Amino acid sequence: MLKKYLTYFIFLFLGLLSFNAQESLNTLIYKGNRSFDKKNYDNASSMFFDAVKKKNDDFGAHYNLANTLYKKKMYDQAASEYQKAQKLTKNSDEKAASLYNLGNTYLQNGNTDKAINSYKSALKLDADNKAILKNLQIAMKKKDQKQQNQQQNNQNQQNQNNQNQNNQDQKNKDGDNKNKDEKNNNSKNQENGNQGNQNKGNGNQGNKLPNQQEKNNQQNQGNKIPKDVQKLILERSANQEKETARKLLNKDAFSLPESNEKDW
Repeated sequence: MLKKYLTYFIFLFLGLLSFNAQESLNTLIYKGNRSFDKKNYDNASSMFFDAVKKKNDDFGAHYNLANTLYKKKMYDQAASEYQKAQKLTKNSDEKAASLYNLGNTYLQNGNTDKAINSYKSALKLDADNKAILKNLQIAMKKKDQKQQNQQQNNQNQQNQNNQNQNNQDQKNKDGDNKNKDEKNNNSKNQENGNQGNQNKGNGNQGNKLPNQQEKNNQQNQGNKIPKDVQKLILERSANQEKETARKLLNKDAFSLPESNEKDW
């Protein structure tokens, strides 16, 4: 009989302990929800952490903790808690809610592929949920925009690379043309220099001829007899020839009248 009462008291004590523990878990969740509603997310997360410690396999503790972490923009930690929560329940509504919020954390992190997969999994459990469908469409649009931006960036990078290559090619071409022009100019200057030297010699010769000609002209001019003098000389020569002829004839010849011209 005593043994029977002892066993009864033991089960009663364990039941009370279990009731107190459950009441403590519910109290923590309740207090956490009150803080959450007041947007006191630090206090709310503290309460939900304690609730998880009390019962690590409780869906509500993990789900509420995940919601609080999401509000604190701790998306990686929130995603981990949502994943745990959806695995701890067999209720389709609770699982769908966990997957939906999991998709939101992925979307906030920019992981559109994982967000789309989470939304699709949630829709399988709650096909009429317009919020899930709307966010799925948003995630798909962001994915398309992300791909377009990536393609545009790749195209811009390719264009920049092509432009840089064209600039380099043009620079090399300009350098080659410059070297070619300098070479041609050097050759031309050298040719002109040689020709200049030749012209220099020719110029000296050309200058020599006018100088010689001028000298000859001066000599000729110096030796030239004025016309009136030339006339007198000619007249004198004529008189002398006449005189010579007269002397040669002498007595044998008849006398010629003397010239009235002055004997030079």
